[in-house]
This record gives sequence, structure tokens and C-alpha cells, in this order.
Amino acid sequence: MKKKALALLSGGLDSTLAIKVVLNQGINVEAVNFTSPFCQCNRKDSGCGSEAKRVCDEFKIPLHFRNVGSEYIEMIQHPRYGYGKNMNPCQDCRIMMLKKAKELMAEIGASFLITGEVLGQRPMSQHRAALDRIERDTDLTGLILRPLSARHLEPTIPERDGTLNREELLDITGRSRKPQMELAVHLGIKDYPCPAGGCLLTDKDFSKKLRDAFTHGEKTLGEIRLLKFGRHLRLSDGSKVVIGRDE
Repeated sequence: MKKKALALLSGGLDSTLAIKVVLNQGINVEAVNFTSPFCQCNRKDSGCGSEAKRVCDEFKIPLHFRNVGSEYIEMIQHPRYGYGKNMNPCQDCRIMMLKKAKELMAEIGASFLITGEVLGQRPMSQHRAALDRIERDTDLTGLILRPLSARHLEPTIPERDGTLNREELLDITGRSRKPQMELAVHLGIKDYPCPAGGCLLTDKDFSKKLRDAFTHGEKTLGEIRLLKFGRHLRLSDGSKVVIGRDE
């Protein structure tokens, strides 16, 4: 019986490539897409969830959706490992997602996880120490396969037990997108509207609005979602005025 893996799929290029690389080794793969108010894709007529569905339809694999709600907002306010350049708690976010993926992995009978992480691509969460810390804090050491950078990392359990051929995994590192785009051509993947993914928490202007909202006790999901629309002006009495950007 073929082993099964669960892949974290954003709908972006890296996670799409990671799934394809593992599928090419004959592994059964299911995917999970985590939705939050902070997803920001490049295609205006669809979100990350829609892109994840498109990928899974193309690959003919099951897709699970998981929404992160109030606990995610709480984590953003008090990240154990701090923020990146703006309001992005990348390591804490990754830990939360992987813990939830671990629960789903048990439900569907998957033996390991797949992510599209690339060593050295993101300065806060994708360096070696952060990857090790994330595995430790999620109790998933040896069970998180990062196919795009696997040959620069310690062999995972599915590599060691012969489930996967390590030589067919990749050795991509760094922030350049060129290796992934070349791999996409090689694997026949042509449509990837979110080549680098996207998170509003890395955006300077959105982060400023989010800090202001937290300072004034605006912390519900509804209030957070509204930050993406219009121009927000805080008045001297603490009230807020929101005006349209175009009209």
C-alpha cells in the first residue's frame, strides 16, 4: 500500500511544485489550505483558497480547507518568537499551521507532511535554525519534508525508510525565483498567479493600520477584515473614519 502525505498548499508556486515533486514519486498526497484575513494573492478575481482548489483539481488530489480565527488574531498580538520587518509573526504562524496540519494528518492517515519552504528564502522563518525550531515546537522532527530544499537539509524519515528517493528531491536555496520558475517549466506547470505567495502582515501600510486597531481594542475578525478596504483615519477622540480610495 502506498504511503500518504499531507501537503500545506497556499496556492502559490513553491507549494505547488513541492506537491508535484512528491506526486512524481508515486506518493498519495492530500492537501490542506489554511485561510486567514491576511492572504493576499496576485490575481484579483480569486483568493488563495481558489488557487489551491485549482491546483488540486489539476493534480486530482483531495483538498481540505481549514480556517484560522480568533486564536490566530491572539497569536499575532503575542507572538512567542516576535515579528519580522512589519507585523508578520512568521515562525509562530508556521508553528500554528503545522500543529493544525498534524491533527489532520492523523485524521486522514498521512505519514508525513510536505511544505513548499525554501531554505534561505524568507529571512525570519526559513533559515536552518528556524526550521529546526519549528520542527521541535510542533513535535514533527523528521516528518516535515521540504522537497525544494531537501538535499540541503537532514534526511527526513520518509527518505530514510525508503518511501522517497532523496536523489529525486531538489537543492534550491535563496530568494531568487528563477530556479522555481525553471522547475515549473520542466514539470509542465504553467499557471501560477501567486508566484511568491503573499501575506498582508508583511505590508508596511497594512501593519500600521493593524497596530492602530489593536491599540484601540479592535480585534475581532470582522474588524480586522475591514482594514483591507478604504483609507483609515484615526481622530483625536479615538474614533475612526474610513473613506473610499477611489470614490
